[in-house]
This record gives sequence, C-alpha cells and structure tokens, in this order.
Amino acid sequence: MNAIETENLTKRFIPVRTFGDLIARRWRRVPRTAVDDVSIRIGEGELFGLLGENGAGKTTLIRMLSTTLLPTSGRASVLGFDVVAEAQAVRRRIGIVSGDERSFYWRLSGRQNLEYFAALYHLPRAAIRPRVNELLAALDITGIADRRFDSYSTGMKQRFAIARGMLVDPKVLFLDEPTRALDPIAASELRHHLAQDIIGRMGYTALLATHTLSEAEEICDRVAIMRAGHLVHTGTMDELRADMGLTTVLELAVSRFATPIRERLVALAGVKDVVVHAGENGRVRLDIGLEPPPRPITGIMRTVIDGGAEVHSSLVREPTLDDVYRRAHA
Repeated sequence: MNAIETENLTKRFIPVRTFGDLIARRWRRVPRTAVDDVSIRIGEGELFGLLGENGAGKTTLIRMLSTTLLPTSGRASVLGFDVVAEAQAVRRRIGIVSGDERSFYWRLSGRQNLEYFAALYHLPRAAIRPRVNELLAALDITGIADRRFDSYSTGMKQRFAIARGMLVDPKVLFLDEPTRALDPIAASELRHHLAQDIIGRMGYTALLATHTLSEAEEICDRVAIMRAGHLVHTGTMDELRADMGLTTVLELAVSRFATPIRERLVALAGVKDVVVHAGENGRVRLDIGLEPPPRPITGIMRTVIDGGAEVHSSLVREPTLDDVYRRAHA
C-alpha cells in the first residue's frame, strides 16, 4: 500500500473582496489556482522530496494532505484514509514540522514543552515521559532538554519541533522546509538526523517540501519538481537525468591536442558528444558527454594519449538536481 496517494488534486482560492474593490467596481473575483491536477504515489518508508520555488504550491499541497485545507477537486489519501471523509483518522497518523516554528513556550524547558504538547495531544499520562525521553535520545538533544527554550540555537529549536511532530508516533511526517532558517552546518546535521534516524531507523514515511536543491538531492529517494501548481517531473535522480537528456561529463585538461582526437572520441561507443574549449598555455578542455553506464573512461583516456595529447587533469561531473531544475524551467 502507498503511504500517500493523490489523484487530480486541485486547490483554487477565491480572492477576498476588499473595500477598494467595491469603490473601483471590481465585482468579478477570478480564482487563483495554487495546486493544479496533481497525482502522486509515495510508498511506505520513502523520503519523497517536493521541490519548487516559493509560491509553487508546495505548502498548499501539504496543507491538503494534512487535512488543514479542503481540496477544490480531486482526491487524496494518507495510509488509505481519505483526507476529507476520514480526516480524523489521518490526523491521528501524521506529524507536521514547519521551518517557521514559533508556538513553543520560551520560558519552559525543551522537555517541559514536549511534555505539555504530549498531554495536549492526549497521550496517556504514563506514556508521556518515556515517549519524550525516546525522542530526545533519537534527536540527540537529551543533554540540553532541561534548559530554557529561549536559550537554544535555531538548529536545536528545530530538532525540538521535529520531536514534537513525532510525539504521537506518526507513520507519515510532513516537513515543510524544516531547514529554512538554519545555517549550513545546522541544516546538514538536521538532514542527517532526518535521513538516518527518523526515516532510516524508525521507518517513517516523509514528504519533504524544500526549495534547496542540494537538500533534496542529498537525502530524498525520489523528487517531484513543482512549478506554478503543477508537477512537471517526478522520479529518482537517475530517472530525471534520463528524462531530460542530461549526461555525465568527463572533463579533461589536455595539451598537444589535435582535431583527429575529437573524431576518434566521438566514434567510441558510449560517448555522446565532445565539446572542445580553448584554454591557456596551449591547453584545451574537453567536455566529453557520456551515455549511461558502463562508461568507457579507460578507452577515452587511451584514445587521447594514443593521439599524442598529454592529460593534465580529469574530472567526472555528474548532472546535479540544479541541472535538472534548470532544465525543467527552461
């Protein structure tokens, strides 16, 4: 069974009529489509990335899946429960973490905050302390749990936000740009905990909305690229590269290069193209596009050397999610 399924899910907002609209006699309100005909399938235990610029519709999609916003049309389910008809059942099985979390009580300690929210979520009294201790250990924040919340760094506060989202032992986590306010080191540490501990060891399913390319590429099993409410591409990194015709590139810095070398390289099996860039001091850079594995790197090097050129450096450059994203928006 898929953990999350949507079919033609759509959300349109009707602009609120203001007093200025009445004065200007702007009677007609044109709906704005935030999410348009989205269909996805996310398997159990998968860390699925939802990538897009601000305003692409990521948060609106998460709000519909987490039952805080009603769809205009289409359907969606979480763990087999319909998000509209069975909203209560969905809420009991999900956790939500935002990157803009301000609802903790800053004069209480981190532990006290978690215990308070556990009671608010109706956890049995006897289960609250063991559950809080378990989460503190999982997120490596036991040592600071009894300090006042306002003394924590932004990264530590975000770990407590994740712990709160996991209090009811949800099977599905919705993560809406959880590293938005973090510095690069704190963001990297948080991604590690998400991928290794939360998803890997505890077995949760997670939908991660982000506009950070490296974040999605580093930890997500699959990625969906969202643009203006539409899903424009979905798949693993290898699938996205293949769908968009992006290739691995072997960069060679060589001297004593001659034109026949390029002709021989292009003729090799597995070589898609060869682009020659002029350099300094008689050197050139060869960008050799490679077909999917197996890649004929040994044969390429032999061809270049046998042609009389000297190789000074080499670099294999894999297409990144940044390349995919730019191609998707071209």
